[in-house]
Parts: sequence; structure tokens; C-alpha cells
Amino acid sequence: MNNELSLVQVQRSMLLRSIYLLVAPVMLLFAALACGTLVTDTASYTCPTAVPQATATTLAGTPMPTLPPPPTPYTITPPQDFYVGDAVLVGQSGAPLRLRFRLQNVQSQPAGSRNLVMWRLEIRNLGSATYETIPVALMVITRINTASGEQTGTWQASEAAMAAAGFTNENYDPLTPGSTRTYRLAAYIPAGSVNQFAYLLDGESGNRITWVNAANPYCSGDVAD
Repeated sequence: MNNELSLVQVQRSMLLRSIYLLVAPVMLLFAALACGTLVTDTASYTCPTAVPQATATTLAGTPMPTLPPPPTPYTITPPQDFYVGDAVLVGQSGAPLRLRFRLQNVQSQPAGSRNLVMWRLEIRNLGSATYETIPVALMVITRINTASGEQTGTWQASEAAMAAAGFTNENYDPLTPGSTRTYRLAAYIPAGSVNQFAYLLDGESGNRITWVNAANPYCSGDVAD
């Protein structure tokens, strides 16, 4: 009898272990996808260089000199910070998942002993696959400047900050191919100014886009999407 009970217990244990091995990866995948599509491609920003191409000034009848090739476009890739307004592209041209991110309209105002920071993130889906994202859960402030110096950390968007900024009824529906949406975000930080933002492309800290809160000092404009 005891042998029969032991056999039943072993069989039950093996069955439960089999179920766990099958279900656990699925649950982990669901957890990873809870905030949207996982993106493993690296971000980049390219703009037309501000350096003008040389022009020839020769006398009539003399051979034209050989001009140097046009300057190479200026490019930023991680771990460099991007800048407010940069058209940050993720994914190769023609790939099913190709996205363009643009940080816009960063503002800050006093809120008691803290500051309320508000910003917008524009995302355009340039690919053929649907992109799912919830920026309120994926974008954070990671560096601030205070009276006592620079601080690094994680300041997340919150329901209270969103309400204080008047950001309600935000649309987090899947972003279909060819569509563009601007997401409004808000977070509280200690008294001071925001210096750096981060967007977690893979839902973790591994693949991310970071922006410094400043206009691009080197050039302006974008190359074609």
C-alpha cells in the first residue's frame, strides 16, 4: 500500500514539474510583453551635416579641380545620448519592425517641495508589423540636476503626476504600420531640473534609448526615414 502511495506521489510530482516547465516560460514571456513588443535592434540618429561642401572657383578655360567627397552625415548611436527633437530610428530600412522616436516639449514646474516634469514622446511605426507599447511604464527620468549636484536614479511616470499635468484618457492601443502617435507623460522629481530620459526598448535596462534634455548642438534636420 505504501509503495502504491509513493508511486502516485512520484507520478504527481513528475506531472506538476512537467506542467511547470511548460507554463513557466510562457508566464515569463507574458511578463516581458506586459509593457509591449520586445525590441532588440539598436537605436541611431543621423542628420545632414552642417559642414558645407567645397565649391570650385577657377578661371575660365582651366581644368576643374577634383573636389573632396561630401562630408559623412553626423550619426549618434548608444551609449551616446540623443537630443530633444532628434529623429531616433530603430530597425533597418525594410524590416518588419522599424520605429522612429522623437522626444518633444519637455517642461517643468514647481509642485510643493518637488518639481512636476511633463514631456511628450512621438513614435512612428515605419515597419510592416504592429508595435505595442505603454510608454508610461517604459520611459523614465534617470538623471537630474539639483542644488546639491547631479543625481542619478529612476523617477517614473505616476498616476498622480499624470493627473496633475492633466494627462488623462491616454491612448495605448497597438501602433499599426504607418501610424504616428504622441504620448504625454509626467513624473515628479526632487526640486531641480531633468537632465536625462530613458526609454526601455526591451522592457528591461539592456536595450534603451537615452536623451539629454537639450537641443542638438551639432546639427538640425533629419535624413529620410
